[in-house]
Amino acid sequence: MSITATVVIDPGHGGTGPGLGGSDANHAVSPSGAKEKNMTLQLGLLVKNALQTAALNGGHTINVVMTRDTDTNLSLAARANVARSRHADRLLSIHFNGFNHLARGTETLIRGVADGNVNHADDKKFATRIQNAAFGVLRAHDPGAKDRGVKDQKLGVLNDVQLGNTAGGHCRACMIEVEFIDVAAVDALLNTGANAAVVRGELAQGIANAILDDLVNP
Repeated sequence: MSITATVVIDPGHGGTGPGLGGSDANHAVSPSGAKEKNMTLQLGLLVKNALQTAALNGGHTINVVMTRDTDTNLSLAARANVARSRHADRLLSIHFNGFNHLARGTETLIRGVADGNVNHADDKKFATRIQNAAFGVLRAHDPGAKDRGVKDQKLGVLNDVQLGNTAGGHCRACMIEVEFIDVAAVDALLNTGANAAVVRGELAQGIANAILDDLVNP
């Protein structure tokens, strides 16, 4: 059965200067100097292309909308509002983590019930697919990869009011923190290693397949 849907891809951060509406220009930086804002945009565009190709091959019509495709920064509400204005079926916000140069792992976040999530169960199904796909790719290339699971967290970009869900909308939304890029091994895995481009491509394909699966088999 073919489907028609709209998917919003939100590459986190962007731009320069102080944060706008809770969205800072950049958070994590890798040992080689790769900035999170550039990595999120790069991966987001790869996911867009992979999803469009997978949809075409499957006979589906999927409109993929980027919240940004250049080095700009939108507020968290504005990012979510892209989904609301486009009546999106899915929103995926892409981020990378950074902490103490030691912490590892991939996690996917959804807004909790206590924070007003009106479709928590559906968001969790979507997030679990995204989490499993991304972690599976990373673990296949790096035995040091860790699965931090799906977690509830109060995030503005996942606010159902801004997503349009409280007015009868049906947008499933989650945010993936792909890995901790301040760790040298992760930097090599995703940026500087000889196989980094392959890993990024497989990561994008895995995420795209997870999005499509969630749309076709809700």
